[in-house]
Amino acid sequence: MNVQIINKKSVLASVWDGGETYEYFIFPKDALYTNRNFLFRISVATINKAPSTFTQFNNYQRFLVMLNGNLHVNLNGKEKHFSTNDVFEFQSNDFIESFTTGKDFNFMVEKNANANVVIATEWNILSSKFAFVFVTSNTTVTVNQNTYFLQTDDLLIVTNYLNSNLNIQTNNNAIIGYCN
Repeated sequence: MNVQIINKKSVLASVWDGGETYEYFIFPKDALYTNRNFLFRISVATINKAPSTFTQFNNYQRFLVMLNGNLHVNLNGKEKHFSTNDVFEFQSNDFIESFTTGKDFNFMVEKNANANVVIATEWNILSSKFAFVFVTSNTTVTVNQNTYFLQTDDLLIVTNYLNSNLNIQTNNNAIIGYCN
């Protein structure tokens, strides 16, 4: 098991039509978002323009969590509302128009991968190759009895090629997820 902490300060912004995006992690390491050749990608984005249209592409599922404020979208012609800390799951080729500004967390993963995201203080993840914890405030994170301190908007990545069971605990609500 390998644990990596990615500090917010080390992540650079790039521009999308509705704001900026900060790519924290992409796997495999040599993959490029623009080539759509990744298994998964973790990022934070700002939505500065309302309305704005989310970027569409094929063969990925997405998990989005608003980090501040609520999210009001049109998803394939249907209005949807999400509060801070609700997980919004959708397909990357869905048409999404956002009527909200703010900041969100994004987890994009190949469509056929086994993946999930929750907002929690504890999660037992069974036999997963990758797990992550994104924190929205200073938080202590324990992974199988090893403790780490993360600052606001930091990401902890667990690479778990032996597929051992992972017990993740935090002292504050965090965005926790996995991908096989």
